[in-house]
Amino acid sequence: MVLAAIVDISERQRLAEDLHDLSALQAAIVASSQDALISETDVGVITSWNAGAERMFGYSMEEVVGRRIFDVVVPDDGHDEEQRKLDEMRRDGQVKSFDARRRHKDGHLIDVGITLSPIRDRLGNISGVAVVKRDISARKRQEERFRAVVESMPTAVVLMNRRGIIEMVNARTEQVFGYSRQELTGQKIEMLIPARFRAAHPDLRNAFFSAPGPRPMGGGRDLYGQRRDGTEVPIEIGLSPLHTDDGLAVLAAITDITERVRTSQTMAEHQRELERSNKELATYAHVASHDLKSPLRGIVQLANWIEEDLQSESFDTIPGHMELLRSRIRRMENLLDDLLAYSHAGRVRGGMVHVDMGRLARELFELQSPPPGLELVLVGDLPEFITLAAPLEQVLRNLFSNAIKHHDRPAGRIEVSCSATDDGFWAFVVTDDGPGIPPKYHERVFEMFQTLRPRDEVEGSGMGLALVKKIVETYGGTITIASDGVRGCSMRFTWPITISGKSHT
Repeated sequence: MVLAAIVDISERQRLAEDLHDLSALQAAIVASSQDALISETDVGVITSWNAGAERMFGYSMEEVVGRRIFDVVVPDDGHDEEQRKLDEMRRDGQVKSFDARRRHKDGHLIDVGITLSPIRDRLGNISGVAVVKRDISARKRQEERFRAVVESMPTAVVLMNRRGIIEMVNARTEQVFGYSRQELTGQKIEMLIPARFRAAHPDLRNAFFSAPGPRPMGGGRDLYGQRRDGTEVPIEIGLSPLHTDDGLAVLAAITDITERVRTSQTMAEHQRELERSNKELATYAHVASHDLKSPLRGIVQLANWIEEDLQSESFDTIPGHMELLRSRIRRMENLLDDLLAYSHAGRVRGGMVHVDMGRLARELFELQSPPPGLELVLVGDLPEFITLAAPLEQVLRNLFSNAIKHHDRPAGRIEVSCSATDDGFWAFVVTDDGPGIPPKYHERVFEMFQTLRPRDEVEGSGMGLALVKKIVETYGGTITIASDGVRGCSMRFTWPITISGKSHT
């Protein structure tokens, strides 16, 4: 029995020594920690204050123990947040972490990371709180420098986490997309992506995080962002991984390339215009060598005839030859006038005006002095809209002239109808019940100086439809023919409902 008692006392002595050693270790850790380690009662009264807290806040332990933490280091504007975190901890018993600013003894503020942990009594009830405060001023300065660099960048910059939540944007992002940073922060990145691309984006985001690395986005595809007003903006995106305290994030540098795209489109348009001009130049060369020479040869031949008449004193034939000569000269003048009109097609003089197409069609038809038996029929209501009147009048006038000139009956009708297309154009159709145009000539009639009958049998130079085609295509439209070549012909041309981006001088 005596031996057993000695063993029991030795065991308790060993346990007591272990507890003492553990307490000494804990005390050493608390004393040597660079962080502020503070314990408080459940109502915020300070019960312990380590050397780290003394160094961080400038108060000795004797100055603060027994005082409320709110009266010592928590500035007035931080009371609500601290109290809210304490209340949350008491409700759910979970550790709470947050960043805040706390006051030094001399009054200056310190950026700190704060962790609140519940202290429980032997019954498991929360009786106090253990507080760890870490000076994060250096980290905050780094973050501010990082934010300053991002803010000064000429491109839009968006920082988002692995879940696609936007954590930071710069001023350029606000300008490009039309949102404030308050509206963007905390939202999914998909809000900046057009609806047709959103479903596929999470998979693309996950692919980046599975193999992070700097890279351009899109792989050669055209990329678009969506603004606050729903419009789309062409963009280029560069992605860079960024390691943060909260884990891996991605920094997206977004460049608005609207001006570059516009410049590219303008250059492409100029290239098309250059190609068209070169083609026209080649046509002009053909005209000069063939079509213009033909009446000149006729003039020379008639001059020779008149000279022979004079030499042989055949005066009775001279008036007829003179009339033919004047006819050839008028034909030459018409060719030159039409060629000049063709070269100027699309170079509009005048501005945008209100046009009543029904009224315009009636006026232009009457100006052609049609035969009494030929009538104009307007099918449905023709539109009224703002446009460049001069080129549109030229198109309609030439189509009327062509239909009237080639009509082969004493009575007939010309119809004009209109409908809107899905791509922002009016589709006008001018239909006549004349002889029609065989399908094999549907393309040829739009070439310069092309007629389906000999020149001496038809009035005009054959430039009318070529001029119409050039004007219509100058404004982005098209013109087509529907005719079986037996009876009737429909000329359909499209004209923009709204004209923009063209020079009106």
